[in-house]
Amino acid sequence: MSSQFANLQEYIGSLPANVIQNIYGHPASCLAIFRDLPVLARTIIMRFICLPNSETTGQPQPISQGVVSSWINPSHQNTYKIISRMLVKLGIWNEIGTDWQLDATFRNNLTGAIFGGTTYWLDETDSTAGPSERNVKKLDELNAYSSTRWDCVLQYLVNPDRGQITRDTIDVFVHAKLLRRNEDTSSSSTDPYTITGAGFQFLLMNRRSQVWFFIINSLETRQQRGEDISEHLIFLFQLSFATFGKDYSCEKFSSVKENFLQHLRELGLTWQKTRKIKRYFPTKLAIELASGLSTNGFVDQQYGTDEIQSGFLIVETNYRVYAYTNNDLYLKITALFCKMLYRFPNMSVGLITRQSIRRALSKEISADLILNFLKSHAHPQMRKRLLENKPLIPTTISDQIRLW
Repeated sequence: MSSQFANLQEYIGSLPANVIQNIYGHPASCLAIFRDLPVLARTIIMRFICLPNSETTGQPQPISQGVVSSWINPSHQNTYKIISRMLVKLGIWNEIGTDWQLDATFRNNLTGAIFGGTTYWLDETDSTAGPSERNVKKLDELNAYSSTRWDCVLQYLVNPDRGQITRDTIDVFVHAKLLRRNEDTSSSSTDPYTITGAGFQFLLMNRRSQVWFFIINSLETRQQRGEDISEHLIFLFQLSFATFGKDYSCEKFSSVKENFLQHLRELGLTWQKTRKIKRYFPTKLAIELASGLSTNGFVDQQYGTDEIQSGFLIVETNYRVYAYTNNDLYLKITALFCKMLYRFPNMSVGLITRQSIRRALSKEISADLILNFLKSHAHPQMRKRLLENKPLIPTTISDQIRLW
């Protein structure tokens, strides 16, 4: 998939230098990026920011590269070299001759963020605002809203002819190659899009990785339209320091920033009663977003409901698939490669057929992706097969799926 960055540093380092400098113009951005750096990098930066500025230039004090290298244990010199390249790519370090110099803007704003003096990260003043929604929206309601909105976005990806999302969100899916134009004129579907193999792989990722991947592609599409994405990134970093359950003012937002807020609202990252009420609540999806990208990117226990965490799929050697869940999204995903036969409370039954697998393959959903999904969500009863030294998915099933 495009825009697949292993972590937050890789994405920031891929941006143009002027965009990075704009991002460092806000303390929330500097602190968010700083806290996501490796421990050794944070330790070195803390030594730099505690030094006084140069008396001649007034800029951060340059330090000889040899001196900085002497701070590092000889057994960790290779790690230090990797970190040095990372800090240069991020624009945090500048190489001046044989010296390292901390970027002045980054240093000043990080110092302010750590030691105080910067309280304007979000507008928290309610004195001139109307009646606040703060005591109306409960935390569990925010969590439910966030989960519902994101599931709605994912359901469109699985079944484009039945979901309702904005044109902006569809454009992001197409840009990220999660959806493609439906060229099957014989299909009964009236929607011009269909899910791709990359889209199916996207559904296997954990929720935080999904949101980050989507946001990065959203920023890329906005950058192509000529928008200043540094403003959007700063806002995302600000949200990561917001208080869950507290409302904030958006009265002074520019039209571009207001549009981005509504985009986040659609994704479930913010809640706003109506656009006329200039107050919004950040949800946990937004607050936890800037804590970095997941390194493996696939399903983990951050995802959602209990049946998802423990596994809900049983695959039998007669090609029947039993899904012990009421989660509509996961049932729709299962239906991408199964012929669904029955649906009961808490359980649905499907059948893996040649036609259902061929249909999935026509959507670029490979056999390996299907098997990965079945393994990722295998019911605890299925996992007992591993204790008996048996494959998680019966060999007859996995072999036949690959043959089809």
